[in-house]
Amino acid sequence: MSPPVDFSEGKTKLKAESLRLNPDRPYAFKSSWKTAFVRTADKIGGWLFRSPQAPIDWRSVKKIAVFRLDQLGDVLLALPALEALSRGLPGAQIDFFIEPGAKEMVELADLKINLRPLLAPWLAKPGFRSGTRKALGKLTGLLREGNYDAAIDLRGDLHHILAMKCSAVPIRIGRTLTGGGFWLTHPVARCPGLHEVEQNLDLLEKTGIPVSQEIRFPKLFPGGEDHLKQISVRGSLNLTRPIVAIHAVCAATAKRWPVSYWRQLIAKLPPDIDVVMVGSEKEKVEIAEIAKDCPREVSVAAGLFQLRELAAFLKQCKLFVGVDSGPAHIAAAVGTPVVSIFSGTNSAAQWAPHGPQVSLLQKQTPCSPCERTECPFNNECMRQIGVEEVLGLVNKNLTKSF
Repeated sequence: MSPPVDFSEGKTKLKAESLRLNPDRPYAFKSSWKTAFVRTADKIGGWLFRSPQAPIDWRSVKKIAVFRLDQLGDVLLALPALEALSRGLPGAQIDFFIEPGAKEMVELADLKINLRPLLAPWLAKPGFRSGTRKALGKLTGLLREGNYDAAIDLRGDLHHILAMKCSAVPIRIGRTLTGGGFWLTHPVARCPGLHEVEQNLDLLEKTGIPVSQEIRFPKLFPGGEDHLKQISVRGSLNLTRPIVAIHAVCAATAKRWPVSYWRQLIAKLPPDIDVVMVGSEKEKVEIAEIAKDCPREVSVAAGLFQLRELAAFLKQCKLFVGVDSGPAHIAAAVGTPVVSIFSGTNSAAQWAPHGPQVSLLQKQTPCSPCERTECPFNNECMRQIGVEEVLGLVNKNLTKSF
């Protein structure tokens, strides 16, 4: 085990603290000069363009566009807002613009909405952002052709605000994390300390949409064909006992728990369960390497499920244990107990899986939250989460489920 990083002295402390970001800051930029520039632009734009807000007459709104074009976890955390919107305005047509890869999962939410997949290069990883102008033009054209009465941006992105304005949508609602709030007819400030699910619901409530207290968690309902597939995979892996699913790998290396910790945890899990490691086809090799040297039998199901089938499989598991990634959000949304090993890259209070049976472990370091994909301190925030701490939550949840 690597020795812990000493953040207490000299340059190490300064460097660590310099990475820390405020999750409740008014703008989402890491750069101070970008923040200053956009703040100035917003002040000038407010003087020139902003008009007094008028209360929204939702009875006259017949078509609504909603945006959440980023990653799967973000889309799933938007589902309660979509449920509240469809309940609050049962006569309105709601079109949900999402990243194409999230479509099959959102279909399991069983909401009365239309899904509009659209690739947003401005939200892609660095190096994959070509085609922004063309995609933004496409979004603007779709909004104009759709003749929407209102548009709601749940992310707070300038691209979406610009598309709303250029397409002349009469009612434009959103947050202003990347500027351009003066182009919104109803800008809504973030409420510090709220989880992203609650932020979305708060946005609706502040613009006059009623939100039931029972709408608080994302919910997914896998169908019959998805269950048949997961039954087939379970049979091929000879899984006959209660299952603990593990997702140990994710794209952001800063969010990973040490491999040696995973092997120690797996070795200490109860002997009367089946341990199954899940993940994507791209993660299969790394996951197989973790499983190979475990002191007990571990089944590798990485790459065997499509997203809908994975939801069906996780629904049948007794427990899910994993890092901050899409599968953790899926497990919470199908009602499976979750033990989330959450890194310090983001604020867990804002971005953790959201469900009635989520147990969370996160350690704060001088650089948390940093929003980095790679850690210069050898994932210190994750290494501070001990195996025995995770095992305690695992055993507590398993005791409840048996």
